[in-house]
Amino acid sequence: MRSPRILLIGPYDPLCGEYTFLAPPLGVWRLAGVLESAGAEAKVFDPNCCAGPPGRALERELLACPWDVIGVSTTGMTLRFDLELAHLARRLAPRALLVAGGMEATFGPELMFRLGPFDCVVLGEGERPMLELVARLRSGASLRGITGTAERAADGGYVRMPQRALDRTELRDAIFRTPYEKMPYSSYWDRLEDAYRVGALPTKAAREARLAEVRSVRLITLNYCPMGCTFCSSTNFLHEAQGSVASIARLDAEECVQMLQRIVSAHPRVRTVIFQDDIFVFTKDRRILPLCEAIIAAKDTGALPRELQFISTNRIDAMSPERLAAMRQAGFRVLGFGIENFSHNVLSEFNKAHIYSHIRPTLTTALELGITPFLDLILSSPRATLADIAATLREAYHWLRQGCEVGMYPYVIPFSGAAMSADPALRPFTVYERRQVAGTQVAWDQPSKILPMDPAVRETILRIERDFEESLLQLQPRAAHLPSRLRSLLWIQCSVQAMAEQGLPIADAEEVRSEFTARLPQLADAEPVRSELPAAGLAQLADAQAVRSELPAGLAQLRPPAAVPRVATA
Repeated sequence: MRSPRILLIGPYDPLCGEYTFLAPPLGVWRLAGVLESAGAEAKVFDPNCCAGPPGRALERELLACPWDVIGVSTTGMTLRFDLELAHLARRLAPRALLVAGGMEATFGPELMFRLGPFDCVVLGEGERPMLELVARLRSGASLRGITGTAERAADGGYVRMPQRALDRTELRDAIFRTPYEKMPYSSYWDRLEDAYRVGALPTKAAREARLAEVRSVRLITLNYCPMGCTFCSSTNFLHEAQGSVASIARLDAEECVQMLQRIVSAHPRVRTVIFQDDIFVFTKDRRILPLCEAIIAAKDTGALPRELQFISTNRIDAMSPERLAAMRQAGFRVLGFGIENFSHNVLSEFNKAHIYSHIRPTLTTALELGITPFLDLILSSPRATLADIAATLREAYHWLRQGCEVGMYPYVIPFSGAAMSADPALRPFTVYERRQVAGTQVAWDQPSKILPMDPAVRETILRIERDFEESLLQLQPRAAHLPSRLRSLLWIQCSVQAMAEQGLPIADAEEVRSEFTARLPQLADAEPVRSELPAAGLAQLADAQAVRSELPAGLAQLRPPAAVPRVATA
């Protein structure tokens, strides 16, 4: 009997949002590597990086050979587009077993069965249930009742069969089987270098800095973040699949270095490795110092390139001066911190009050060492006051000017599986958007935002958002995208007038506009642009290509939003 053929489809993001970045879907590839090691024929299709329109490209793949299983990875932000590809797969490959996986599928099997043509849903990590599926295909056994899946029930409902999370050995083996040698990173880099006009940058230093961002490879060494932030769904992902609290598992220092060597061997042009873990360094971390020492030693012996750099996302309360210095020496140039907010009240609401006292000293030390902190911020929370918002805007502007990078959301996004999404007290303040799956009659109302309870706070944050979106519309004819560093300044600029009217000054409007133009060195005519920037936003940019060249490729997403799956079809 021939080996089972499995097609794995990554999440589809045609809108290419601020917090996404063109890169191979790592979880999908990890699963493909595990399946190939078991003798299956596994192929990865990335709709975000394919030849021609994604629908046509997928059609070619579907008709190329008879597929036994087609896995579709789903996220909250991309669900309508993921479902579009799933319906296309069902029409063109009616005999294939169609499987949904990922964050959205794990938290909402009923939604998958209602909106999609799926035969089953994988809960949590995909390796174990998909390996069982392959074994049953070979033996001709029934494909029902597989642990780690949900399936339709006779009464129209569905049945869940929980699975335990991968233990440390299983996780290590899965990560080691990720087929980096087959992952077409060069295709992604070439697209990015062309889109960002790297070759047109005026100086070698500028070109080298941009290449360090573009030529990045990602590595996951941890199974999940256990911190329990109330806005986050990924913290509950494995718990949901297991039906109980999952244990932490991650690679040790030696294993991390082995993977780094494999990555460099497979992709010699790599400049930066991004550790994709939600948290790379814990407070009681016994790995980070030995890892930094091992990286330095590997660079000294030539086992790793001396110029290889690293990016990671970390707990800010885990960053001692000793650890920061060691990471800087090892080559960590950007450290992401999920600060979320500068108000102690809001941090308490997010279950992160413990980090408050660590923010300023850690950022100060990191900057002094030459490390760029990247701060993830949410401007408002359900119970935020105007004073809370003002505090975050002021501090964000301060740290931007000090040299930090900042990514901002105006409010909490209600990701499936997050504590806030399940809080009945917040439902009256949750906004829904009507979603339609292209090419079908399938439509549903999807939660899109959780707004502040206080009417004045709610109206203010919505006003700021309206001004922000209007400014972006004016920019769109000239620039398809602005990097986080510029979008954050745009949020601040759009808040100045609204907050001042509430008696809460944020910053001088002209100063913010000057900061914005100063970060666009490739503008064709900076003076006219500076003079034409309106008080409510930042419009009339002179040169679209200049803006594109400022895209912070490697910084576009230091940590995925909570909706991004840890393991695709998982």
